[in-house]
Amino acid sequence: MRLSLALALYIFAGTASAATQADLNAALDHKQDALDEFKLSLETAAVDINTGTFDNSTCEIYSSCSAELSEPFCHFNYGNSRGCGCNAGRTIDTRNSVIKTSPNLGASDYSVKRTACEANHINANLTSLYDSMIELGDAKWLFYGSKDGVLINFPGIVWDEDIAEDTCGTTYDARIRPWHMTGATGPKNVVLILDTSGSMSKYNRIDMLKQAAKAVLDATTFADFIGIVEFNSYASTYADLTTLARAMPEFKEILSGFIDGFSPSESTNMLDGFKRAFKLVDDSNEKNYGAGCHTTYVLVTDGEWTGDGNPTSTITDRQITHSDEHFFVVGLGDGVDAQGLKDLSCKTGAIYTQANDGDESGLQRSMISFYKYYALFKTLNKVEGYSWSEPYESIPSIWGAMTTVVAPVYDKTREPWHMMGVAGVDATVCDLLQNKVPDPTGSTRTQRGCTCRETYTYHGKMLSGCTTTDWPVPWCATSGICGSCNTDSVEGGCWDDCEPEGKEGVLQEELLARSTGWCEPASLDACALEALRLSMGEYKPESKCGSSESKFDYASCTDANIANYSWAIDGPQDPDSTTYNLKSVQSSLQGTLYDMNADECECDDTMQPTCACAAMEEINKRSKTCSGGDCSPLNMGLFFGILIPCLLCCFGFIWKIICRKKRV
Repeated sequence: MRLSLALALYIFAGTASAATQADLNAALDHKQDALDEFKLSLETAAVDINTGTFDNSTCEIYSSCSAELSEPFCHFNYGNSRGCGCNAGRTIDTRNSVIKTSPNLGASDYSVKRTACEANHINANLTSLYDSMIELGDAKWLFYGSKDGVLINFPGIVWDEDIAEDTCGTTYDARIRPWHMTGATGPKNVVLILDTSGSMSKYNRIDMLKQAAKAVLDATTFADFIGIVEFNSYASTYADLTTLARAMPEFKEILSGFIDGFSPSESTNMLDGFKRAFKLVDDSNEKNYGAGCHTTYVLVTDGEWTGDGNPTSTITDRQITHSDEHFFVVGLGDGVDAQGLKDLSCKTGAIYTQANDGDESGLQRSMISFYKYYALFKTLNKVEGYSWSEPYESIPSIWGAMTTVVAPVYDKTREPWHMMGVAGVDATVCDLLQNKVPDPTGSTRTQRGCTCRETYTYHGKMLSGCTTTDWPVPWCATSGICGSCNTDSVEGGCWDDCEPEGKEGVLQEELLARSTGWCEPASLDACALEALRLSMGEYKPESKCGSSESKFDYASCTDANIANYSWAIDGPQDPDSTTYNLKSVQSSLQGTLYDMNADECECDDTMQPTCACAAMEEINKRSKTCSGGDCSPLNMGLFFGILIPCLLCCFGFIWKIICRKKRV
């Protein structure tokens, strides 16, 4: 037996190490093919619903916040729960979707019903697609987030132990999840310009600013580059960084901590804030370190600038030579200088939103303006294709880190198109690392072929090799004139990102390459901007600018012009004052098939992929010990924490799967 096991381990290890780039491409392409079928079925549903060929009179479907599913089944591939005896899996519905919504979304009954009708329309396609994928052991979640944040989830699942409609996942909004932002917006540079002046101490506005800023951070992905400028009497950046940085999950955690440390004081030199932001972007472009795509500036302020702090003319002067830069203004507080900020927005083509004191829904609307703006870019350009998300923990977290291939979904029944939402298909990171990712070639020490200095100083601190000090990915000071240069804080003035190490580095590079393919210089004309303002302002006429500015001829926009863009943004509108409720049973889950309490159950290594238990164990261990932002799910610790246990458990898989099928 020992000899057989040793021989099997040897054969398996040899097979695993033989993975090639073709294997990885095939695995990712397979998911993209599944997504293509998913997306096509949703777009066909839109046609049939619009033309009346699909009966949408009832469109009954269960809410995910319900104590009941249509066809419940204990499925061992979705972890163990107490409702299934801790030995037969988790209760899901592999024949029906569920819908996740929340009163906080502000989605109309018509919008929720239309999404439910789409789910019913594609149900047979999803079931067939799922069945074909489960045969390969790689069927996980398939999901779709609408432009109003409503979620279709397949297979159906009960969202949480707490299923009360007013508390069940009320903060979840598909539109501001990284996978949805990836599909709707594409790669971009994002610079937050944050007002920490003394006036921000009024009515707890500084806490609202922190919440808004972190919401923007959460919505960025690893295809984006980010920078933070804090300003009061003068402006500064995090750790005095001179370039943007890639929005990796662990670095965003560090920046969130930086934001939490803000304390309001001094005056409001908004002009200096914008000048510092522009320099940050220019220095990044000079060093070829950024998304190579659109740049977004997000100003969060109470609008009470002092002295010569009005940045309007500085922005409009810059726009003469920087056409692919876009501006959002978030005004905080009841006493905000709304007119001043609106004037700034109209003159610069910015989108202005306001959140009153204590108005969390206003902050959410501000985040949605960000989504709608870039979604309109893609819509008008008819951008198709796929992107991949960074590894993340799904809800519920069952298999460890996941990555999702996503694509925009359009209603193409008229011109211009309308982006209905974003569809996604999951892949399990540990399975890709174990079976599909080739070994790295690693011919150079840095991304751009530079040589790392053996030792060097950074801000006076002695370092060696690759470091993550103040940066989202490992970097080093480089020898000679190589990489990003003219950086005074680094000895020798030049530095570069180190080449990713191990299989996780290979996977990261491939996912990034598939996430940054689309980027066309884009701008929205005056009428598109007015339509966005109306959409964000709930179609109140005062939301528009109306009068023309030197760069934006708003006065020429006819009602027909704006209505055309409004269709592209918001799509079909309710013709009949629709009332609609999802199916939902409100009762306790305790003692039922849906009883969760998964923490009481052991992970079963027959679950596919067989590496999932080790992946979850590693994540749970890291959640207890990680500090300083070093909590990325995709690293060497995760890789080795998965691979070795998987090798040890996989050979009992076939026998245990046979036994399991006999039990269920």
